[in-house]
Amino acid sequence: MEGSFVLIFRTRLLAAALVTAAVAAACGSGESSGVDATASPCAPGVTDDEVNVGILYPDTGVLSAQFTGYRFGVEARFAEANATGGVGGRQVSTIWRDDRFDAAGNLQAARDLLRENVFAVLEYTAHSEQSTPFLHDKGIPVVGIGDQAAWADNDNMFPLAYQVDDTDATSTLGDFVRAQGGTRAAIITTAITESAVMYAQNARRSLEAAGIPIVFADTDASSAGSSPEAVARIVGSGADTLISLASPDLYTGAVTAAAAANRPFKVALSPITYDTQLLNTPTARALVGTYSTVGFSAIERNLPAHRAYLAAMTTYAPEIQPPTQLSSIYGYITADLFLRGLQAQQGCPTRESYISGLHGLTHYDAGGLLNGPVNLAAGQRTVDLCTDFVRVAATGSAFEPVGAKPLCGRVIGGDAQGAGGSAPTGRQ
Repeated sequence: MEGSFVLIFRTRLLAAALVTAAVAAACGSGESSGVDATASPCAPGVTDDEVNVGILYPDTGVLSAQFTGYRFGVEARFAEANATGGVGGRQVSTIWRDDRFDAAGNLQAARDLLRENVFAVLEYTAHSEQSTPFLHDKGIPVVGIGDQAAWADNDNMFPLAYQVDDTDATSTLGDFVRAQGGTRAAIITTAITESAVMYAQNARRSLEAAGIPIVFADTDASSAGSSPEAVARIVGSGADTLISLASPDLYTGAVTAAAAANRPFKVALSPITYDTQLLNTPTARALVGTYSTVGFSAIERNLPAHRAYLAAMTTYAPEIQPPTQLSSIYGYITADLFLRGLQAQQGCPTRESYISGLHGLTHYDAGGLLNGPVNLAAGQRTVDLCTDFVRVAATGSAFEPVGAKPLCGRVIGGDAQGAGGSAPTGRQ
């Protein structure tokens, strides 16, 4: 009996030792970090030699073509990092899910990624509203492009670009339009996403703060399409400025009709026409001289950071053409920001330590790719003050930057009215 008891005791002791060793190996406790692995177990998706990251974006669905390059930009930046040893000896791997440009699909894709044991989620969509509370409740780090006000309100979310907000706007657009001679504006946009609605609201406030009245507004322009009647209403409004987040055909039709009526717009601007696939087409030639806003430093400025980006895309994502797509650049910057957070970790990363580390990043500019430094400290993220502007060149074959550098404005608070709007300290 005594021999049997000793055997059972030794067997249980050996099993406990094996479990302890397995936990230590999974958490990378072999690293000389000085961190007690039992006190700080590593997160799901992290092993001794790998960090698994989820990519969430619309690969299919309405307007999905505008997001096509995102995954390739992310994967190119990670491949670039992996080629030099990864981060802390860990390679970064990815798994992606399609939210189908749909709110319900966004939540389903987020759930699927967590079932795949991802450490964090990199996101670029127009429908993050469904997955936001779910990912926040799970404590998942989310890095990407802010399309909802919630990106500034949730401490697990880190927008590298945050251009629309439900409280604050910026004077940047109005300052630009006024500098180009605009005096009376028409705004057309679609109500298909919350971010589009906020864009129209913020554009109105920015223009009015610059002393530019809105003489025509259609915030559900998608229902009118590009009919002659819709175009006639825009041109007949007497506006010399057109701000559009509506369909490209309606925007192009209005620009063309205004020119034909010998009343060309002094300023015509649409953020969705900054698309290199548009160049050398009849549409581009119709839009010569029109403007686009860019949420990062326009690649046409050909800075060292732009050349480094193009070299990475040529090496690691040659299949995405052209590599200058807005979505692929956003993907590359998103991955770079994620890596910065990973580099701040000591030993085995947890989701909590990762979130805390990114909040310590107060001056991030993606090596010069962003229009201005981003402060990710908790409670300090405000709507982006700096925007780059480009216009379609006279040949219709290129975009050309406007001005020597991106234009930076000031915050217009939610209570600001007209030209008297002041700049509060921002979201706290």
